[in-house]
Amino acid sequence: MNFLKRGLSGSQIAGLKGLADGADDNWWKEVLESKHLMLAVRNGYLNAYVKGQSVFKIGFGKGGRGSEPRLAIHYKYLVKPELETRDPYVSFNGTKFEIEPKDIINTEYESKLTLPQLIKTAARFAGPEKSGVHKIASKEPKIVDLEIAFTKAGENGDVSAPRMDIAVLIPGKPGKAELVFCEAKCADNPELWNLEKLPKGQKGPAPADRPLAVIAQIKKYEQFIQASENQVSLIASYVSVCRNLVELSRQSTARPVDDLVRQVAEGKVELSIHRHVYLLIYDFDEDQKKGRIEQKRQQLSKAGVRTIAKGRAGDFLLAKDILRKQ
Repeated sequence: MNFLKRGLSGSQIAGLKGLADGADDNWWKEVLESKHLMLAVRNGYLNAYVKGQSVFKIGFGKGGRGSEPRLAIHYKYLVKPELETRDPYVSFNGTKFEIEPKDIINTEYESKLTLPQLIKTAARFAGPEKSGVHKIASKEPKIVDLEIAFTKAGENGDVSAPRMDIAVLIPGKPGKAELVFCEAKCADNPELWNLEKLPKGQKGPAPADRPLAVIAQIKKYEQFIQASENQVSLIASYVSVCRNLVELSRQSTARPVDDLVRQVAEGKVELSIHRHVYLLIYDFDEDQKKGRIEQKRQQLSKAGVRTIAKGRAGDFLLAKDILRKQ
């Protein structure tokens, strides 16, 4: 069940450590030290996020004695952010555009310069919903994963891909911890207000009998994580994730981990998967909170969806908020 697998190998961690321990400055040291980047452990690679926006992937190529870190990035993030302040038009003399590629995109990595430029450019592509996820995660050290996608081929060949926004640890009974998955949405997200869309050409129940899109989404996620065969793999994967996060924290003091993450990594507490997916709602004012947001939460509660709502994403203290709802 590799579609659920998470974690870096020992040789991959060693490859990163080799860069972290190097005498000279390098891109990995700067990634570790950046307060703007969040790292998520995947199956054999890392994703780096800026304001909830995946900006680059850190994969591994085989080297002499192990796996060598290799960065892959979408070309749009290589555009230099200072171009916003310049005349965007390029002259054309009939045969040639009068511009040097290095003047508009990063073609080489320069220490202390290139990474901040990549971060600034990537931040421009982050919408309010993803930016909200970043604000929530930046205040919650018990979050161990972001933008979580699992793919699995069905019997008919279709690929399902539950994609949840956040995975966070919460303490349980003595010696126990739970992993809670969360879906995050701005208050104006159409999925909170519109009915579930049916696949093109498929007949289904009448509109009056169809659930809200977000209810169908949360129920699909919960069905997935509650399946016994998936729970076993999820637990094993996220124990590995916690171990990797601890190992990365040893490479830089700028990457501390929460004590609960460390306890899961060391096997001092037993991890389980929370049965419910929490819906996080944000970006609304006080009048909306007392009006349509409260009404929406009541509607969702009747359907069995657990919600936490804050006017501003930065007001979440996620682990504590979930524990108060237990």
